[in-house]
Amino acid sequence: MDPLKKEYEYFLVLCETPNISRASELLGMQQGSLSKALKKLEESFQGQLFVRQGRGLRQTELGALLQKQLLKLKSEWEVGIQKNREHLLEVSGRIKIGGHQITAIDILSKVIPKLNDRYPELQLDMTFKSSNLITRDVIEHELDFGFVANPIAHPTLVIKKIRKDFIGLWAKDPDHHDKVVYYNPDMIEVSKVLRRYKSYKHVPVADYEVLAQFAVESSGITILPNPVADRYKKLKNFGKKLLEVDICMIYNIERPQTKTFKTVLEEFRKLAVS
Repeated sequence: MDPLKKEYEYFLVLCETPNISRASELLGMQQGSLSKALKKLEESFQGQLFVRQGRGLRQTELGALLQKQLLKLKSEWEVGIQKNREHLLEVSGRIKIGGHQITAIDILSKVIPKLNDRYPELQLDMTFKSSNLITRDVIEHELDFGFVANPIAHPTLVIKKIRKDFIGLWAKDPDHHDKVVYYNPDMIEVSKVLRRYKSYKHVPVADYEVLAQFAVESSGITILPNPVADRYKKLKNFGKKLLEVDICMIYNIERPQTKTFKTVLEEFRKLAVS
């Protein structure tokens, strides 16, 4: 691939081979087409690039200046491409990852610190949103990776299951509790669960860690994902699982497969269930 338009390439060949006949043979084109291309280039610069001399051509001062600038441009372009190709072969640059805070604590904490320690030139940016928003951002190339619950199928998404969680009821004393239920309003399908407890007082808490702490301090019941509740030893699970949730890694299949992307992907794949 060359950054110069064809007329400039023809001109550089004429600089090396200042003969219309021989240059046209090298370029695999008709002499008349090469002459027309040269004339077009001279018209654009409003001056002669060559003068005829016997059977060949002699470069003018304008021609020499143009040759120098074009060779400089080609050299800088080639150096720049090579430099950036080498950069792409290194584990460096920025990778954007999205997920829920629960995912960050229980899954990403096992990988992100290792990657940061191993690759000092790698920048890992993390965004915390709902699974639906994370999925949308991965589809739209706003994020490189997402960790989401029960992802929807999409033709551009690659989905790798990491683990299966569940949402359940938790309390300090399952046999003796007040008729108060604490829950996160952003939890998936929480409205279905709350319908089972119409006679209870409903208390929304839009943060899982705060919600779990409320469960420890209260005498009511709390709807929690098991990874959060498991960190609080005083809480006990009771009753059936309210909802099972597949926690998955997702990425867009159209995302360029750079060395950096492949390296991070390989580390995340180690988390996946077989």
